[in-house]
Amino acid sequence: MPKFLKINKKNILIAIGVFLFVLFLFFANLLSSFLLIKTDKTTYSLSSNPLTFYTISFDKALSEKSAQSLATDYQKLGGSGYVIEHEEYFYILSSSYLNKNDAQLVQNSIKTNQNIETTMIELKANSINFNISLDSEEKKVFQKALNAFENAYKLLFDIAISLDTLVYNEVSARLAINSAFSTINTIASDFDILFGEVEEENIKTLNSYLKLLTQTMQKLCSGLTISKEQTLSSLIKYRYCEIIDLSIKLSNELNTNKN
Repeated sequence: MPKFLKINKKNILIAIGVFLFVLFLFFANLLSSFLLIKTDKTTYSLSSNPLTFYTISFDKALSEKSAQSLATDYQKLGGSGYVIEHEEYFYILSSSYLNKNDAQLVQNSIKTNQNIETTMIELKANSINFNISLDSEEKKVFQKALNAFENAYKLLFDIAISLDTLVYNEVSARLAINSAFSTINTIASDFDILFGEVEEENIKTLNSYLKLLTQTMQKLCSGLTISKEQTLSSLIKYRYCEIIDLSIKLSNELNTNKN
């Protein structure tokens, strides 16, 4: 054995021992972190609420083009003028409610004050369901995303009602619209950060619809009108009807994918 090794044998063995101990601690920490990540995930069954929108329609047509040609006149009256396909017809929508009695009261008011006969149709967005493994923070973000369409509708519905009843003027209504956009945009952005790279088809579909929802809210913030003489009240209703349409299409697409 070389003289250097004989003299420093004890120190070398200590150094090797310390190195192996440090190496052991490193891999033990790595393994514990891996196990912690694994055990921190829980499988949840998450769902959106099933929604029925009691929707007042001014008129209907057999073609979308015919319905669109009539919509502008109704927008001047404060109705949304949004055209939606439902049971083989294209309906020109006025406004929409989650409470049937509220819809009936408004329908009667339109008849009394504007002498317009309207129809009530029921638009349904079925529940969206996911069984998915998530940590606690991911669960919060995912559930908010599932509820985003309902929340966006409710935010805009409340603003439209406040504007129509003079609780809001146009300035305060626009401020409320900007606040609503910020809320929905945050939900969509958080979802995209956590799940934007996930390849599971239904999650990708949900993410793409959240982006469409954000775009709809952004258009409302920008003040982009559908027709020249459209009122702000009409525009808000138009956008929340568009959100209803998005929520129905999303639920249909996801529920079809599961069958």
